[in-house]
Amino acid sequence: MKIIDVLKLDENAEILNKKELENIKELPAVFMSKKDEKAFKSGGQWLVLGELLEIDNQYLLNLQDKENEFTWIKLPDNYVEEDYMVDYEAEDQCPLGIDVLIKEDGYPIGVIQGCDSVKQAKVDNNLDGHRYKGELGLTLNSQYFLTFKKENEEFKVVKTNVDWDRGKHTI
Repeated sequence: MKIIDVLKLDENAEILNKKELENIKELPAVFMSKKDEKAFKSGGQWLVLGELLEIDNQYLLNLQDKENEFTWIKLPDNYVEEDYMVDYEAEDQCPLGIDVLIKEDGYPIGVIQGCDSVKQAKVDNNLDGHRYKGELGLTLNSQYFLTFKKENEEFKVVKTNVDWDRGKHTI
């Protein structure tokens, strides 16, 4: 799954950060039709995925551009304000809608929905010779999870329905 761009839009659905928009000539028609609806809030950061994806997360506003086969996902304002939850302290509270992806030896083994506090989600340990780590992010649906990697300052879509049996694999 390819991430095309992260765009910042204002309340009038105008693109504020016009950088490399080679794949996005203009906002999709479905986006423009929603623009006049009172409940639709376009202001904020939008992630554009290079394929159509059904989003099953009540906290994420999303639009599908079927003509170009893009999925537009509005990132929650609190998630953006918290700098994508990469520099967090154990005492911090998770914004509403933030989830935790748990990895065992680097492989995703499950998602904890609705993190209450970062302390609850801050998994980083070794048990029984296996390394466990938690990553804060957003559940897109039962198969995909969105994280932000601070090292390269980019978003990553992780496939979560991995058939991982540690008895059959060695690292």
